[in-house]
Amino acid sequence: MSASKHFTKRFRAKNLRQLFTDKIRNTSTVGIDRMRPSKLHTTLNQEISVITSKVANSTYKFTAYKQKLISKGAGHTPRILSIPTARDRIVLRALCQALQDVFPDATPSIPQIKIDALKEALNSGKFHEFVRLDLRNFYGSISHTVLYRSLTKRIRKKAFLHLIQSAIKTATIPDGSASATAPSNSLGVPQGLAISNQLAEISIKEIDDAIAARDDIAYFRYVDDILILCSSGNAKAVAQDAINHLTAREFQPHELSAPNSKSRIGSLSEPFTFLGYQVHNAKLSVRRESIHKLESALAAIFTNFRYKMELARTPEQRDAAIRICQWRLNLKITGCVYEGARRGWVFYFSQINDTACLRSLQKTVMTLIQRFSVTGLISPKSFLKTFYESRRKEKSSHTYIPNFDTMDVSEKKEVLTIFLGKAKVAPLSDKRVEQLFSMRIRHAVKELEADLGSLS
Repeated sequence: MSASKHFTKRFRAKNLRQLFTDKIRNTSTVGIDRMRPSKLHTTLNQEISVITSKVANSTYKFTAYKQKLISKGAGHTPRILSIPTARDRIVLRALCQALQDVFPDATPSIPQIKIDALKEALNSGKFHEFVRLDLRNFYGSISHTVLYRSLTKRIRKKAFLHLIQSAIKTATIPDGSASATAPSNSLGVPQGLAISNQLAEISIKEIDDAIAARDDIAYFRYVDDILILCSSGNAKAVAQDAINHLTAREFQPHELSAPNSKSRIGSLSEPFTFLGYQVHNAKLSVRRESIHKLESALAAIFTNFRYKMELARTPEQRDAAIRICQWRLNLKITGCVYEGARRGWVFYFSQINDTACLRSLQKTVMTLIQRFSVTGLISPKSFLKTFYESRRKEKSSHTYIPNFDTMDVSEKKEVLTIFLGKAKVAPLSDKRVEQLFSMRIRHAVKELEADLGSLS
């Protein structure tokens, strides 16, 4: 199927309506217009009519994105996320689908696939040195000229190209700022859009192909994090070759010689990190910073519990605080399956072959239970058991780990009862249960993803 036909298919009213229902309606994120996605439902047919007609004649314009700053810690410039309006999110979702149809070989893969391939390369015994390259301001440095050159190799339809250009040129502004005077974006791809990752992959795919074509190396890249394994004595030359490919297309790798550079070369006998994993002599464990981050998140659950207990005035309120603490704790330990994906800390690090950190984390949980005097009141699940369960390939086989996709309405009511109480949940319609459950789980999944943070 041609790019034009894929584009037309994805921007049919039926598909746009489905995207809104499945991906947007029950979310709480608001753009610069401050309209909640659920409010769009009342005028959805009219909005979709506007989308289809303006996209078709290349007159669709995106509203300025709302700026959201994500802290990267002291001394680091915060990451800027771009938050579209609800209507623009429908358009961007459909545009992402069309791009995935046309560039299936440039669709982002999950980190676990990269780590699995890395394990295989390490165990092969063919490689003795590594090259770690990190790209400076990856999304923000993507050249529009380089990106358009890649896009036009497979896309000819003007409306398709115009919509992509409009999306990445739209300004990102602080909430409350005037959008009319905001200059258009002339460099980089805004982060946080449905199309951001796909466009980034398209922009760098030719470089991936050129470097990976060498038969004397093993090449891995995830977003801005690059790892290359090579034979003894070749790391410096391999690194320079990769840097030449990257700079020729206007990417900005950190220099190997710069002080405290994130880019480096070394022997496989030296420990190094990749995607949050600690790699040393073919042994994969978890980077210490990643463990500390989860330990802090576990402690925060108990601190929040103590606060709720201090405010509780009735036995029912104290029981509710205990139920919520146990649910949040166990979800933090096990993660979950949601929207077809495995989520959570253990799922992410399921490729480790050193489980000492899992036993340490379980000890941390038991220490927190004793410290906050809830021994016998809260029964935690096991990190180690979760780890072995997480390695099952078939999602439907998980029993220890909650699968929110397969829960029926009665099971969803049970989850909501933990937070709202039986009296409030019992009279709710099935439709309202579905809405509240979706909102609750989306929020919980965001917390699970926050535990992973920056893994480069």
